[in-house]
Amino acid sequence: MRAQDVQSFIEKLGKYNAEQPQEKIYIHFNKPSYSAGETIFFKSYTTVGVNNSLSALSGVLYVELVSPADKIVERKVVATPMGIGVGSFDLADTVTEGRYRVRAYTNWMKNFAKDYFFEQPIDIFNGRSDEVFTQTDYQVRDKDVIYRVKLTGPDSQPLPKTRVSCVIWSQAKEVDKKTVTSDEQGIIEIAVPKKHKNSVITLRFKKPSVFYVNKIVRTVNPDLQYDTQLFPEGGRLLAGFLNNIAVKSINNKGLGVSSKVLLTRGADTLGIIETNKLGMGAAQIFINDTSGIQATAIYPDGSKQELSMPKIYASGYSVITNNTHKEKLFVEMHISEDRLDHQDLYFVVHHLGEVFFVSKTSANRSAIIFAVDRVKLPLGVVTVSILNSSFVPLIERPLFSFQELEESTVTLDKDAYKQREKVQVKFKIANGESNNLGAFSAAVYDLSKVNTDNLSQHNILSALLLNADIRGYIENPNYYFEDNKIKTADIDYLMLTQGWRNIAWEKLEVPGELQYKPEKSLSISGYTKRLGRSKPYPNARVQLISTRNFLDFLDTTSNEDGYFEFDNLIFPDSIKVLISAQDAKTAKKNIDIVYNEEVAAEVQEASGDLVAWDVNSSHSEELLAANAFMAELEKLGIKEKVIMIEEVVVRRSRPKVSENSSNLNGAGRADQVLTEEDLSTCPTLEMCLNGRLLGVYFENGEPYSTRSRAPMQVFLDGMPVDSGFFNTLNVADIESVEVLRSAMYTSIYGSMGANGVIIITSKTGKSALNVSSEPKGLITISPRGFAEAKQYYSPKYDVDEGVRYNSDQRSSIHWEPALVSNEKGEAEFSFFTSDSSGKYLLVIEGIDLHGNIFRNVTTINR
Repeated sequence: MRAQDVQSFIEKLGKYNAEQPQEKIYIHFNKPSYSAGETIFFKSYTTVGVNNSLSALSGVLYVELVSPADKIVERKVVATPMGIGVGSFDLADTVTEGRYRVRAYTNWMKNFAKDYFFEQPIDIFNGRSDEVFTQTDYQVRDKDVIYRVKLTGPDSQPLPKTRVSCVIWSQAKEVDKKTVTSDEQGIIEIAVPKKHKNSVITLRFKKPSVFYVNKIVRTVNPDLQYDTQLFPEGGRLLAGFLNNIAVKSINNKGLGVSSKVLLTRGADTLGIIETNKLGMGAAQIFINDTSGIQATAIYPDGSKQELSMPKIYASGYSVITNNTHKEKLFVEMHISEDRLDHQDLYFVVHHLGEVFFVSKTSANRSAIIFAVDRVKLPLGVVTVSILNSSFVPLIERPLFSFQELEESTVTLDKDAYKQREKVQVKFKIANGESNNLGAFSAAVYDLSKVNTDNLSQHNILSALLLNADIRGYIENPNYYFEDNKIKTADIDYLMLTQGWRNIAWEKLEVPGELQYKPEKSLSISGYTKRLGRSKPYPNARVQLISTRNFLDFLDTTSNEDGYFEFDNLIFPDSIKVLISAQDAKTAKKNIDIVYNEEVAAEVQEASGDLVAWDVNSSHSEELLAANAFMAELEKLGIKEKVIMIEEVVVRRSRPKVSENSSNLNGAGRADQVLTEEDLSTCPTLEMCLNGRLLGVYFENGEPYSTRSRAPMQVFLDGMPVDSGFFNTLNVADIESVEVLRSAMYTSIYGSMGANGVIIITSKTGKSALNVSSEPKGLITISPRGFAEAKQYYSPKYDVDEGVRYNSDQRSSIHWEPALVSNEKGEAEFSFFTSDSSGKYLLVIEGIDLHGNIFRNVTTINR
């Protein structure tokens, strides 16, 4: 094979990498768990590629709060210029307790597996409208599983004789419903048939107060107590060679469990594999021939499981790696005798097509060793691919290429602090680069008030260096980077037992166009179609019109397929705009408009420790502390004590308004409404309305506002019309008239609503001038815009201005999302301590402009 053929192949890999860049997400939160009524503050980091450069590919990030029942309860669109964004979620007082997930991704990332989205569990407890603690266990029976839930109040007393409505959901469908009553110990029992695996049980009951309480229990897999799988390195065991075999053992919640695996052949023990605490391990054994090997897993409780042994091949290839050497990576390839054909072999180390090392040899001996200087490799997951002379992979293996992690230092102005004392923090990068500009965020929280169980979850190192390249759930990802040290052996067990993100070799020649495009900014798109038909209406003139100022609009033209798009838009969430379409030549509006509403990616079912029972109970002390602090905020008027009562529904009787109403606020949402019955006795519309509309008078047939003494804007079936048009209308054709005078209703119409708005809707679908009640070529939409991040409040006790807590019992002491280092890599900030004694945890994370990742965890003494 000629040198130019190798170069051409490498260029193809590079092109693949350039056309399918990898985006990765990390989100830093102001603390690991939250109470109902609090705000989740976060900062997002979006990077590209294995070198983690801050992303300029996407400027839009979707961040979702997912419930324990796998439902998206809130969704934010975050602007991420240069890969950095900030946002927040306000938690309702009635939020159901449980382990939620925050999921984040870009539109571009939707082209690839959801395994690579950022996902972080967050415990949310409720002491506002809930205050009921649970203890849950289960018992597997022949045909079902009994779940026992004990209910206790905040005084630790059981809740007896409580009627609980239970609904069992399987694959998002209700499959069973029953009502049970708790016994004297406050215990309820729910039987779930075994056929409903991976189901969700929702509980609903009334507290002694007026509030209803909701609980969620995820079921376990009743058929699985323990399970162990064997994984040959490189995917294949080859007879006549030393082979590396990895194991992974899990329990019925998908969490790792310690085990010992015996590999035997008859009476001979070939090897013993002992796992780490996450249930993973590996060992090398020599396999003489293809005859059977028995594998038995032994668990901590003494139970055993006979395992299915992977097939042993007499012909083919296998691989063993040594990834522990500090300076070099060693890979040994084994080749059976019948495959020694002296053809070219290529050893390639790459990351999704970005090549770091290539070596050529031939298949002329049974054991071939490749060595790579570690300095040539990036920090993170890479793939070792051994290819044949046609550049087809023979064997592949993911590896974690390790280096020393970047260091940083935190300096405090004191060793310990008193109540309400100022803390001065200085942060410094120590990587020696000439330009150390970087973006960072800092969170400080009170360890006496925050349950730190979730600290085992992703940090910036595990999210960007590991999770973005590993398929499937990773348990306790922080474990692999504890104390800023890489646990190389444990990470290698993970690489051996999980799938990974690799290049799609079959698409190397013709990668094809991906469905989802990178979004630099917001866009609004859709299709123009023939009226009442699916056939496209090409070359239509399309306008995007602001409802705040109807003179503010954008123009475009739909293409031959009827597709149109307005891009490079920036607008806030919760706005309404109009899309108008007409024939560019005739100005006819007989056009249907289809709006492409952005749809969230499908939510994957939670697994592992993304699932949790009894969250209120596990955060009981934190819950009580949060209640005390919320009471302080209510006293100061910072937070209102407003709790929605779902069962109390107050309905205000409104006059019947046509469903075809074009009112941008919603049909009937007006200061005054007149129905067809009110209009039935009037010969003309002006005579019917004059004197009956509050705050409106008529002058020369035109309606005027009594407040501004200026003409009001009139809409007929969604179209703005001249107010002098009134007396040309047939009253019998009018179904309703809505009057908007207050700013609450007129603001959505912008400048056109400054003097008030009158909305006329025809009852037959056509006005006296044959105008459709659903205007042709016009739709109103509410696109999802950029969410405005809430401002984090941190008290300042050295000034007279601002709020001063009477009793400062904050759990979140400080949040600094916009920390930027100077060219020397230095940054600083300050905050004030609270009234409680104990230690604080300071976590600073971020990335510099060179793609170096930093994490610093410091304890602050109180």
